[in-house]
Amino acid sequence: RDRVATRFLGSRCLVPVAPRFSEGLAFVAMAFKATAALTDVGAMQAVAGGIAEAEKLGFKVTVAVCDAGGHLLAMRRMDGAMPVSGDIAAGKARSAVMFARETKLLEAAVNGEKSKGGERAALLTSGHVLMEGGIPIVDPSSGRIVGAVGVSGVKPNEDAAVAAGAVQALAKPASKL
Repeated sequence: RDRVATRFLGSRCLVPVAPRFSEGLAFVAMAFKATAALTDVGAMQAVAGGIAEAEKLGFKVTVAVCDAGGHLLAMRRMDGAMPVSGDIAAGKARSAVMFARETKLLEAAVNGEKSKGGERAALLTSGHVLMEGGIPIVDPSSGRIVGAVGVSGVKPNEDAAVAAGAVQALAKPASKL
């Protein structure tokens, strides 16, 4: 049971009451939690890794990286990539972090087993891009999702291969920028 006391106000209103000083330290410890975060350098490193993978495979794509809240940190659209690929890549990254799983799994859930990449019903969902090519970034020391990579511009499985290359780039030490 919570140790935060409440005070009766009016007919049905309970308001939290500050704990006594002796209970204050325990109260503060419950209010905050240590966490990990993807840095600007890490986001740029992931984008660079994704671009390198795309170049190696001969693809023209957009690579986007978002933080744990789904907010865009870094993005690069390669010369020759479709203009819309920026919106789609950012949406894939955001969807991967908000649903805490690869977007490939979300697309399969929407399209069923028939999905071979030709169906795009998942693109029309309510504000989320549920298409293969978004992969969460997990902090290896805490196991927490700290962001995600989204890629768009080629076939869904090819987008996913580039996104995997971007995530793998984070396992390498960052170069000095």
